[in-house]
Amino acid sequence: MRLTSVIASLSSGGIGPVCLYAVLGMAKVTDWQLTLLAIHDPVSDEIDPENGIRRVGLGLDSDCARAFIRWLNENPQDVVITSDVSRIESAFRFIPIDTRHIVQIHDSGRRYREVAVRNATWIDGVICVGKHIEAPLRQSLDNVGFKGLLRTIHNGADFPQLSDRKSHAGPLRLLFMGRLEAMKGVFDLVPLLLQLRRFDIPVTLNIVGGENAALRRQFERKGLGDLVIWSGRVPHSRCYEVASASDIFLMTSRKESFGMVTIEAMSMGCVPIAYDVPCGSTEIIEHGKSGLLVPMGNIVGWAERIRELHLERERFAELSAGAIDRARGAFSAEVMVGNMVEFIGGTRIHAEENPSSRHDGLPPASTTAVPTSGYQRLPLGLRDWIRKVVYSIPRLSLWLLNR
Repeated sequence: MRLTSVIASLSSGGIGPVCLYAVLGMAKVTDWQLTLLAIHDPVSDEIDPENGIRRVGLGLDSDCARAFIRWLNENPQDVVITSDVSRIESAFRFIPIDTRHIVQIHDSGRRYREVAVRNATWIDGVICVGKHIEAPLRQSLDNVGFKGLLRTIHNGADFPQLSDRKSHAGPLRLLFMGRLEAMKGVFDLVPLLLQLRRFDIPVTLNIVGGENAALRRQFERKGLGDLVIWSGRVPHSRCYEVASASDIFLMTSRKESFGMVTIEAMSMGCVPIAYDVPCGSTEIIEHGKSGLLVPMGNIVGWAERIRELHLERERFAELSAGAIDRARGAFSAEVMVGNMVEFIGGTRIHAEENPSSRHDGLPPASTTAVPTSGYQRLPLGLRDWIRKVVYSIPRLSLWLLNR
């Protein structure tokens, strides 16, 4: 069988690496001809001699939909999986009818779900990375008479060998790892450290993922600068090493569609604490078994959980072991790939009796850029300020992210 996973780019965001995990896993357990196709990456076409995976970069910036269909006509496929490729959405109705098309949705935002709804007539299956995405999408797809299959398949990772965690009697080593932006809740870190100082709990905080000047200034103004280690961006392979040398992973995001960084930290025994809202975190973390959940915006409650782990190191050890078991047992690449292979097979069979409707030919030529919202046309600095204000208000954040 010939299968192509289509992404925007392998180098931007977390979608590319997740899709690469999936393709690499499928190469291990199937004899399929597998291709990873990046729409916007520089032009390339090579086969990895280690696993036989074909990697293609189309180098496209304009007229992407027509170019993609031309590629598909020249390289016939049995199955195509598309992941957040808005620039080729107009091509969906022109994908050859003998090719089964599965849309994979990696984000909980309504505009991402609507891709599947708008194209329900022309697709054969939908994969969601979380049940909180699947639930509202299922209702919407039912409303438009979708004939294909829909399923949640959680992401997975190819974890490195587990290293022995050395006992650590010093300050609790807190870890934040991810994008340093307001939606990720990074500004909650300041009042959290202040509350821990009031509780007289010794901690350090390692921030991995880049730089945020406004956050750094807040730490300095509050006299917290000496507690914070700024590690900047580190290679993905080193993230596991960092997690292994940390005690508690702080998932402060207002809403996380899945949370690859959470399972990566957990796999090394770093205990996660996250907000208890419908999102990937609550599907990953079993409260009290493999991590802890706190109400959105409850900084005092968060600090109390950390104080408990500081005072009860046996409890911390139990949660650390539970985090390892949960991540490596439920969210391995092997589990993800097994579920995907099963779903792909089921979709092919189902589509024989419930074929989608598509058109022959090429999509209309496009010479204009993808339309942007009024918000996107605002100056970058103003957009950053709006995001910071909105995402600092928990209830407003939840309303906006669940629209």
